[in-house]
Amino acid sequence: MARALFISDLHLAGERPAPSERFFRFLQDEAAGAAALYILGDLFEYWIGDDELSAADGDPLARRVADGLRQVADSGSAVYLMHGNRDFLVAAEFCGASGATLLADPVVVEVSGTPTLLMHGDTLCTDDL
Repeated sequence: MARALFISDLHLAGERPAPSERFFRFLQDEAAGAAALYILGDLFEYWIGDDELSAADGDPLARRVADGLRQVADSGSAVYLMHGNRDFLVAAEFCGASGATLLADPVVVEVSGTPTLLMHGDTLCTDDL
C-alpha cells in the first residue's frame, strides 16, 4: 500500500542550497510513487506568491520547486498544499504549475481510513495575536 507523506516548514531558500537539494532528492526518491504528499505550509523561507512564477525576474527556486512537485504529481501521487504564514499568496498559478491542490487550513482528510486533522501550526501561536 502506498503511503501518505507529510512535510511542513521546510523554509527553502536559494542562499541555503543544501536543504533544497535534499528536498529535491526526497521528491524523486520518496514522494514520487507515494499515495499523497501533503505540504502543510512554509515551504519557502520568504514570502512567495503566484507572481514568482509569471514574472520575468521571478524566483528560480520557486520555479524549480513547482517543476519538482509537477513531476511528483505526474508520477500519479496526489500533491496537496496548505498555506503557511509565508506562502499565503500562493494560489491558482503555482498550484496549476505544480499539480498541487490547495487545502483549507484547517482541514480534515482521510488517511488510511482515519479522519486526520491537518493545519499549519502557526495558527496555534497565540503570542502572535
